[in-house]
Amino acid sequence: MDENSDTIPTLYFGYGSNLDWEDWTKWCQKKGHNPSGLKEIGPAWLDGYYLCFDYYSRGREGGAANLRPLASGRVATPGALFEINSEALAALDQKEGHPLAKYYQREIVTVYTEDGKQHTALTYIHHAKEDNFFTPTKEYESLIRNNLERLDLPTKFLDAALAENSVEQFEHVFVYGTLMKDQSRHSELKNDSDFICEGRVRGELYKIRDYPGLINGDDIVQGEVYRAKDMFQLIQRLDWIEQATGDNPLFKRVILQVDTELGPVWAYTYHYAEWVESCEKIDSGNWKSFN
Repeated sequence: MDENSDTIPTLYFGYGSNLDWEDWTKWCQKKGHNPSGLKEIGPAWLDGYYLCFDYYSRGREGGAANLRPLASGRVATPGALFEINSEALAALDQKEGHPLAKYYQREIVTVYTEDGKQHTALTYIHHAKEDNFFTPTKEYESLIRNNLERLDLPTKFLDAALAENSVEQFEHVFVYGTLMKDQSRHSELKNDSDFICEGRVRGELYKIRDYPGLINGDDIVQGEVYRAKDMFQLIQRLDWIEQATGDNPLFKRVILQVDTELGPVWAYTYHYAEWVESCEKIDSGNWKSFN
C-alpha cells in the first residue's frame, strides 16, 4: 500500500495504552508532537482477533498489548475508535515503530461501533515469530483496564490475555426475528445457547418476507440476548441461516451494544444487507407483536 495514498483511513482503532489520553499526551509532549490530532469517537470492537501480551516493550519494561488473529465468530477485542489527522498518524507510526518489522505494523481492519456500523480503520499489530508471553507492568495493565471501564467495556478479555495461554471467546448473540422464542427458527438457537434476557438496540426494523430485517437507525428494536455454549459452532450455522457469507450476502453479521436490564451487552447480530425501500417498516420495532 502506498504510504501517501488517500485510501489510508482517517480512523484508528486503539486497544492498548493509546486508550489513555494522559499517557498519549505525555508521549507526544516528550517527542514534540501535538496530541490533539487523536480524537476519541467512542467504544468499538475488532472481530476475529484476540488480545495478548506477546511483545516485550523496553520502554514499558514489560509486555505490551498486541493482537492475534484467530477466527471471526470466535474471538473479538474491545477498544476505542479515534479520528486522526496526518500529524497524529505520523506520531502513531513513530510510537509503534512502523514500518520497521521488529515493531508494530500498520494494518487496515474493520471495526464496529455501538450502533453496529462498520468502520474501516487502521491499527497496529506486531507479527511475533514465536509464541511468547511477557507480563506487563501493573501500571501498564491499569492503563488499559481503567480505560476499558471508562468506556463501559468488559475487562474479561484483558484478564484472559493476562493469563498465559488463555483466550476468551466472544459469547453473546442478539436476535430480533424468527430466531426468538416461540418463533419458527428458534430451534436453531435454543440447543446451543442459553437465554440471558430481553434487550433493545438502536435501528429500524422492516418486514422483508416472512422475516424481519434490521438496519441502522435511531428507533428502538426489541429482541433477545443469548449466550452461546460454543460460539464458533453456533455462528457458522447462523451465518448460513442468515445467508451472511459470499459476495452478495442477504444479511451481514455485526457487533453492537444491546441495552438490557443487566446493563449493556455487546453481541453479534445481523443487519439486513439489501435495500428496504419497498419493504414495510415495523414502527413498533417488535417482530413478535407485529407478526
